[in-house]
Amino acid sequence: VLSSLLLMCANASAQVPVVTTLRPVGVQRGQTVDLRTTGSNLAGAKQCWTSCAPAVPPLGDIEGNGNDKATTTYRLAVPAETPLGVHALRVLTDNGVSRLQLLLVDDLPTALDAGGNGSLASAQVINLPAAADGVIDNLSRDFYRFSVEAGQVVNFEIWSRRLGSPLDPVLTLYDAAGNELAYADDTPGLSSDAQLTYTFATSGEFLIEVRDMQFKGGGSHVYRLRMGDFPLVNVPYPAAVQRGQSAEIGFAGLQSADTAKVSVAAPGDSTAHWLPVAIASNGGQQLAFGQVAVSERPQASEQEPNDAGEQANRVELGTDLHGRFETPGDVDRFVFTVTAGTKFDFVGITREVGSPSDLSFRILKPDGGQLVAAEDAGTAEGQVTATFATAGDYVLEVRELSGRSGPEFAWQIQVRPRTPGFELQISTDALSIPQGGVLAIPVTVKRIDYGGEILLTATNLPDGVTCPPAYIGPGQNAGVLTLVAKPEYAATALAPIDIIGTAKVGDTELTSHASAHDALRPHWSSLTVFPSQWEQTLACASSPAKPLSIRFEPAELQFKKGEKPKVKVIAIRGEGLDEAITLATNPDKNAFPANLNLPPQPIAKGQTEIELTLDSNDKTPLGTYSVVFTATHKKGNDTTVVSSTPLVLKVVE
Repeated sequence: VLSSLLLMCANASAQVPVVTTLRPVGVQRGQTVDLRTTGSNLAGAKQCWTSCAPAVPPLGDIEGNGNDKATTTYRLAVPAETPLGVHALRVLTDNGVSRLQLLLVDDLPTALDAGGNGSLASAQVINLPAAADGVIDNLSRDFYRFSVEAGQVVNFEIWSRRLGSPLDPVLTLYDAAGNELAYADDTPGLSSDAQLTYTFATSGEFLIEVRDMQFKGGGSHVYRLRMGDFPLVNVPYPAAVQRGQSAEIGFAGLQSADTAKVSVAAPGDSTAHWLPVAIASNGGQQLAFGQVAVSERPQASEQEPNDAGEQANRVELGTDLHGRFETPGDVDRFVFTVTAGTKFDFVGITREVGSPSDLSFRILKPDGGQLVAAEDAGTAEGQVTATFATAGDYVLEVRELSGRSGPEFAWQIQVRPRTPGFELQISTDALSIPQGGVLAIPVTVKRIDYGGEILLTATNLPDGVTCPPAYIGPGQNAGVLTLVAKPEYAATALAPIDIIGTAKVGDTELTSHASAHDALRPHWSSLTVFPSQWEQTLACASSPAKPLSIRFEPAELQFKKGEKPKVKVIAIRGEGLDEAITLATNPDKNAFPANLNLPPQPIAKGQTEIELTLDSNDKTPLGTYSVVFTATHKKGNDTTVVSSTPLVLKVVE
């Protein structure tokens, strides 16, 4: 059966699609737009999926569209009710699914960079309000010319770093004669993006310049420059709402005082973790936008004055806290009552959601002495675990580390009961499974007062895909989950899936949904303001079959400490794959706990199996573990690499 399948399959070395650039990188809601994806391995395109429009095939009006390796064009119809903000995009080809790319949806007409606008004299003419959507080449700049009325206020905001672009943008405003009027670079809190506001005293033509701070550029240095009367803001304030409740949400930012709050409701029966929110200036037409988190905990915003100890806002322990540093040296204080033996985590959140605040906070005991303080954690905002040995009133004291202040300097501290648990990170968000084969997905775990085994599973799998159980054993911090596709599995649409870890502490079940946060950040040019609404958005699709497979026989071993059971690794070779097959553990290091090992050995040339002996001793830790092998076959210039499904190892007394 396998041999027949292999004859019908595409080249086993075919590569998954890679999208590096979108043009435009932003779209206006309620409009239809032709969007071009650029990258590699894009031939055989089947579908473009976005979070802002129905999935579509390649546009049929362009000859050969969908068969080009480097570019494909799709026609997206973006509904008028689409939430404004950062959205996600993937493409599906015969070879698999691409990783997430970021796409901005706003309410401004798009003015595509037409090229040839690299000087003041050749500036591209646009009509305001508009969003100039372009790309900066190396050693170049883009100019746009526009007209205003006397007394008109225009706000400028560029989105590039926050969309995963490597462009470090600088904005410069000129009058018609080329005299510089205003300049913006690295607006605090915006991942090196920039905002600029200007009141034009006279009517006439003016120009705005976009360039990279170091005059770098290239095809991936894309941007969307928004120009209009929307308010210049950074982040919703407060930044979260409790599930089942509604809250009045404003924004923190340079022009937050010129905006009114909007009501945001988080239905109790909703599973959403994020909700969109948009706001206009008083009397304005265009919108600024962001996301508020949906929390299971109560939320409380500071009430000034609360700088002095006797002015501390009283809150219930377990309430998430929100505040702003509005004056230089501002200190925000909260007081709460605890019972002896209570243990809580205090987690600062600012820069990842768009605030420039660098938090410094500490907890004071009833006698005024310091219980614990959050240390500077680089780009993170600090986290402390407080164990309250004695009952009484404790004070949380929050400062900006450098004493900075302003309407944009918002902060949030999550206050969570310290309970056993864990957090999972996976190595990629795009899962392309060989037909009839296995995809291995490395998973790492951050343990929180829990050292036991963790069962890994996947849910919402499409027909034709299964997930054999895998385990991260006691004390281990990494494991491998596998997805197995039937030979006939051929994805015609993307399947969003969920990877879950479960464990038990007594009668309490622990659950964690895997995130691709740590894998997506470098993929998006190490942006600071992170669109967390997409970190658990995983998709699987089919890729061409490979002419090799391996499996363990048996797939599960139960044995006592000190026993040395045997297991076979069996290979099914495709035509011409007759060289030796190298076996290795995945991961290559620390795949087993101490005092347990299954040393890999190659499957000899022309052979289809090898028997291996598991090594354990009386110090081997009890528990359930799993291990995955990677098999590599090389012949001439051809290399085939495949994965096994997990071998489950149960160590008993």
